[in-house]
Amino acid sequence: MTTSELAAPVGTTRLEVSDLSVSFPVRGLPLRSKANVRAVDHVGFTLDRGETLGLVGESGSGKSTTARAIMRLVKPEAGRVVLNGTEISALSDRRFRGYRRGVQMVFQDPFSSLDPSMTIETIITEPLRVHTDSGRRARSDRAAELMRLVGLNPAFLDRYPYEFSGGQRQRIAIARAIAVEPDVLICDEAVSALDVSTQNQIVALLETLQRRLEMSYLFISHDLAVVRHIADRIIVMYLGRIVEESPTERLFAAPAHPYTQALLSAVPVPEPRAQRHRERVILGGDIPDPRHVPAGCRFNTRCPRVMDICRNVEPAPVPVAGGGSAACHLLTTPES
Repeated sequence: MTTSELAAPVGTTRLEVSDLSVSFPVRGLPLRSKANVRAVDHVGFTLDRGETLGLVGESGSGKSTTARAIMRLVKPEAGRVVLNGTEISALSDRRFRGYRRGVQMVFQDPFSSLDPSMTIETIITEPLRVHTDSGRRARSDRAAELMRLVGLNPAFLDRYPYEFSGGQRQRIAIARAIAVEPDVLICDEAVSALDVSTQNQIVALLETLQRRLEMSYLFISHDLAVVRHIADRIIVMYLGRIVEESPTERLFAAPAHPYTQALLSAVPVPEPRAQRHRERVILGGDIPDPRHVPAGCRFNTRCPRVMDICRNVEPAPVPVAGGGSAACHLLTTPES
């Protein structure tokens, strides 16, 4: 698949995910056992040109597995992934290389995502060696350009990862990811391992690069304050399912799902008086064991507003005033 085949027409959807499901075998069972855990269950969304889509939820919600399935780092059990109008779900490994050029990923830990035995130039130019036929001089020039683009001195190209701070390493990881000019950049907890001031710098860098390169971002994080700053839309996941999808401002102004309300109530508010008068939604316990998903609504074991119907019938997504949708019986069934 060539780059031209993957080029996105102006004003179109860049990435479309439909009914994506991922299962993993349960460890510790006899070899003949076929028990699986459904980590991602019929997830679907679209990502437009120049848009940032936030994907949030607690650990175990399935958000990172969703990203890895899109990248084919884990094999989906079912579903379709479409990039710029081309379905790439069943591509051969050879043709899939062209897709990999169109979608790149920045991982959480800048200390483990960079090979300590490689120089920075080798790290940044690796995608160019894989995806292009550019010569060594052209790759070196491109590496210097990318260093400047992410706010680092090109004179550091002959250094090694251990010589850089966490924030600098993440800038290097971003430079590597954008080397082949992807249409979509997946940021999987890309700032969560950094201190707050460095987080702000990296988010500002991502916003600058997005405006300049017209990339689309799938921004995965558990930090709703960061997601609010960068995302145009937000998807909330719980136990492998999407429970709410919304424009960012509507989600923060009027969250529709009790799980979203609980997540937002834990986000600190800078104004002390407002913080004191906020109603905190406390959830009991942790996310249930994914081997034993609750019947009905998956959130019913922790929901402070659970009804009888929630324990027996799985809610379907319904439109919400102000845009988006939520999967909650409270939107269609009066509380008793």
